[in-house]
Amino acid sequence: MREVTINIPNTDYSFFQRMVQGFGWTYTEQVSTPTDSKKDVLASIDRAFAEFRQMQLNGKKGRRAEELINEL
Repeated sequence: MREVTINIPNTDYSFFQRMVQGFGWTYTEQVSTPTDSKKDVLASIDRAFAEFRQMQLNGKKGRRAEELINEL
C-alpha cells in the first residue's frame, strides 16, 4: 500500500470524494492553511502592540477576549 498527499481545490473536493468512493479507496482528510512568513507574523504583532499602546494613551478600552473568540 502507498500513501499519497495531494492538494485539492475546494471547488473540486466533492468530485474527489465521489471518485475515491468509486474506486473503493480510503482517505484521511487534512485541511491545510497557508502559512505566514516570520516577517508577516512579526509585523502583525508589532501592529497589535502599537494599537494597544495607542488605546492606552487615549484611555480607550478594548474588547474582551471572550467577545473576540466568539466572533471567530
